[in-house]
Amino acid sequence: MKQIRKWRIAGLILLAAGILAACDAPETGRELSENLSQPEAGAQTELTGSEELSREISRDADPQACREQETDDMQRYLRQATVQIQGAKYLGSGVIWAAEEDYLVIATAAHVAEDNEPLTVQFVQGEPLAAEPGAAADRVDLAFLRVDRRQVQEQGIPWQAARQDQEVCDGLAAGEELLIMGSIEETADRIYSGSVTESWVYLEDFDNYMLLGHAYAIPGVSGGGVFTADGILVGILCGGNAADEIAVLPYSVMAANSSGLW
Repeated sequence: MKQIRKWRIAGLILLAAGILAACDAPETGRELSENLSQPEAGAQTELTGSEELSREISRDADPQACREQETDDMQRYLRQATVQIQGAKYLGSGVIWAAEEDYLVIATAAHVAEDNEPLTVQFVQGEPLAAEPGAAADRVDLAFLRVDRRQVQEQGIPWQAARQDQEVCDGLAAGEELLIMGSIEETADRIYSGSVTESWVYLEDFDNYMLLGHAYAIPGVSGGGVFTADGILVGILCGGNAADEIAVLPYSVMAANSSGLW
């Protein structure tokens, strides 16, 4: 069982007091001994998408234009699958897990939702919508919220459920690219690039097997989706530390613990 350095930051959520005034004073749902350091220059690549991502490019366009369109399409999908969760105490992130007939199911870290009601969910467009919390998982940092699908439709809010593929998640290898979604000042306003360090390792601070990755993460991204370069959901972000290590609750653990939580 591999031992890694102790996690000094086990949650990445923002205090909701004021207008996101806690950007320089993050609060966690577990333990916090120091603020997150600033990233080293060039250490991570932040992908900043334009507001307009609907540019049409024909199939016979040049390869560079096609690559740009693919990037735009991926960014649009990731943004529409991501939400900001706003509570009485904390702000965090979430990912659209499933679509039922009457509601959308949002997955997030339990420490974002616990003791934080009332909760609202802000999609990439529209007004915040009331969220009904389900039960949190017993032994893992996982919770689900429900949002009335009719209200989403009435506002014309674009959304996409996260793409899920257990086979892809089982085949993750060290060094593979990760895309980490978060909501800091606005919904889905952060897309960070990272990589897999170990796809399945026991972390004592979480008392569970997690995906260990390398990426820079800041307060507000806790509970946000972590994806492959092809947009497959591999888990949600549960913690990070000053060494740019991130702890991700793996998709397989989420699926195994999702029954009865919404």
